[in-house]
This record gives sequence, C-alpha cells and structure tokens, in this order.
Amino acid sequence: MKVITPAIRLTAAPADPLRRQLGLALLGTAGSLLLPWRGANAQQATAAATGPLYLVEIVLFRGFGAAAGEDTTAATGVQAQDNDTTAGDSARAARFGELLPAAKHKLGDVVGRLNSGGAKRVLAHAAWTQTAGGWNSGSGPDAQTLGLASAGFSGTVRLERGQYLHLGFNLSWAAAGGTHYTLAQMRRVKPGDRQYYDHPAFAAIAQVTLLGNDSA
Repeated sequence: MKVITPAIRLTAAPADPLRRQLGLALLGTAGSLLLPWRGANAQQATAAATGPLYLVEIVLFRGFGAAAGEDTTAATGVQAQDNDTTAGDSARAARFGELLPAAKHKLGDVVGRLNSGGAKRVLAHAAWTQTAGGWNSGSGPDAQTLGLASAGFSGTVRLERGQYLHLGFNLSWAAAGGTHYTLAQMRRVKPGDRQYYDHPAFAAIAQVTLLGNDSA
C-alpha cells in the first residue's frame, strides 16, 4: 500500500513593519553619505565603509609672517608627525562622503574673527563627511574633491585611525607670484576639539566631529 505524505509548505514570518522601515532608513542614510573614491565600485565602497563617520572641517588662512631668514617654501611640520602604537593598516582606506553646505559649517565664528580685521585673511573653508583610514594608509580626499583647488591648493587631507584618531595635512598653496608653500603635519585629534596647524605662509584651523558610533 502506497503511503502519501502531505506536502509541507514553509512560509516566511511576516516582517515587522517598524523594523523594516528602520532598516530602509539606515540603508538610505549609508547610501547617501558614503560615496566611493573616484573610479571605485559604489557597492564595494559601502560594504567596506564599516567604521564610524566623521565630519571634518578646515579653515585655511594666510599665516602671520616668517622670522628673518626662514624658508617658508619648505615643507613645514613634518617633524611634528605624531606616531601611533598601532601598526599600519593600509588596507583600510578612508571613504569620502559629501561636501557640506555653509549652513552646516561649525567654524563660521573662526572665519568671522579672521576676516574682521578688514583685510580678508581666509583663503579657503571646507567641511565634509568621511570615514577614517587605517593608520599609515595615506588615503584621503584631495584638494580638487574638497573644492580647494580654486584657491590655489593641491595635495590631500588625511584622517587616520590607529589606537588614536589623527588628522593630517599634505597641502601646497600657490601664492601670487608663483611661489609654492607646503603644510605637512599629522597630529592626534580629539573629536570636538579645535586644532591649530601653524605655518608662516598659510595655516589651518580644523575640527573633527564624530557622527557615528566609535567602537575603538
């Protein structure tokens, strides 16, 4: 006698509408903020950008002059490179997010004070979102991406994370007359604090703000 086994149909449990809505919202946020470097695949960039998100803002302005005989065209500040106890992680590249409009800038008061003397001292002002690269990864947005090229700047700004968070500049500025000045400094930073990077020809004030959870 042939025994007929009734078919068993498996159905998925109904999704929680609230959880599904939250998940879609998170995916939408990640997709809009984390964009790849030029030429990279967008899906790979989003999957790789698992670290916290930061807001980086910088104000570049004319320096306050050099001491007699000082060569301001040399790369200044390389000797101030801060070390990290964590070995280099060049595999983790920083991921650029987006440039932020002036309405979301946090250093407007700095710009106002610098320009209040009558002669405009501010050369450039930019704010953007990104993840931090691994320590010694050497990755970071360039001056063209940050909208600094029109003010005569070239080079990169680097946000790196080892045991500690560091913000560094490797920027050159082409002043009137064709003279080039270079600011090259890497410094440990604490989110929310303002940092001053000194150079006789042009200097920088920067602030890094944590936007996502930092598990390190």
